[in-house]
Amino acid sequence: MADTDNAQYYIGLMSGTSLDGVDGVIIDGNTQKIINQAYMPYSEQLKDSLRQLTQSGQTSLQNLAEIDIHVAEFFADTALLLLSNSGLVSEQIVAIGSHGQTIYHQGGKYSMQIAHGALIAQKTQITTVADFRMQDVAAGGQGAPLTPAYHQHLLNGKSGMVINLGGMANLTQLSGNQVVGFDTGPANTLLDNWIKRCKSLDYDRDGLWARSGLVDQALLERMLTDAYFQKKPPKSTGPEYFNLTWLDKCLSGDEAPADVQRTLLELTALSVSQYIPAGVDVYLCGGGVHNAFLVERLNYLNLSSNIMDTSELGIHVDYVEAAAFAFFAQRTLAGKTSNLTQVTGAKQTRILGAIYAI
Repeated sequence: MADTDNAQYYIGLMSGTSLDGVDGVIIDGNTQKIINQAYMPYSEQLKDSLRQLTQSGQTSLQNLAEIDIHVAEFFADTALLLLSNSGLVSEQIVAIGSHGQTIYHQGGKYSMQIAHGALIAQKTQITTVADFRMQDVAAGGQGAPLTPAYHQHLLNGKSGMVINLGGMANLTQLSGNQVVGFDTGPANTLLDNWIKRCKSLDYDRDGLWARSGLVDQALLERMLTDAYFQKKPPKSTGPEYFNLTWLDKCLSGDEAPADVQRTLLELTALSVSQYIPAGVDVYLCGGGVHNAFLVERLNYLNLSSNIMDTSELGIHVDYVEAAAFAFFAQRTLAGKTSNLTQVTGAKQTRILGAIYAI
């Protein structure tokens, strides 16, 4: 149980493009230490609804509203679970920082996250900060990635690279006061959707199915010719771009399913590794860290770099992004900016998020 003597804490809530559920953390007032963490998986029905929504974009306004409410309830329930597990009460939480669930992202134009902050605030009775991305987009930015500002906070002046292997892969390279960050392309989203189509599984545990296949060099080269991989930062992407429709256009139809999975894993490993400088300290986080074969390939392709994970920085690999949005909520309420213009391409720094006060 946490020490509750006059303490003030923040909650961070996050669900990524893998669409698997909600990650939640309670962090201390200095936004450096996780006090409690929790994960609440989405129901299969909600996962299917979100997958259909993000992959096809086909829905009615009524259906979208119902999914928004359902996701917000999951987010609020995760916050309440954190309170129950930690022994804290809502009065000890300054604010919730809720990323929500991205259902559409087109960098520089529009970014939409559902899980409405007003509903979360009402159900938890805690001030909630949500909708963090559109303020950056309105200022001419990509709206992503936002986490480099938190990675900079975590490394606290140290040089290194943080790579998040979520649905998409994004990286932050820190050297002195210089920060570089962008989405490299897909990490888990194509791997997850391909095994879902072929084997009705949500993910490839430890990369075992990928390991059973062979790299299809022709397929790999076709995928790597996509314009996104040639584009220079700032850049961001999502499953509305890298999805099964995109993959189907790359397939000849003659590939063995296991070879496709193996090639998709190599696509992730190569598209990330091309940006890793020799000798740099690399901290991995996100669901892809649990794919042992993917981590093995990253190590092999970057033999001169020291590849570890964010537990070395004191933050569990599954909860870095949730902690980041608690950090952003703290900055928003303090009237501080959180977007890094050199990362997102925004014309100005901005205080991010909409505040739903209680």
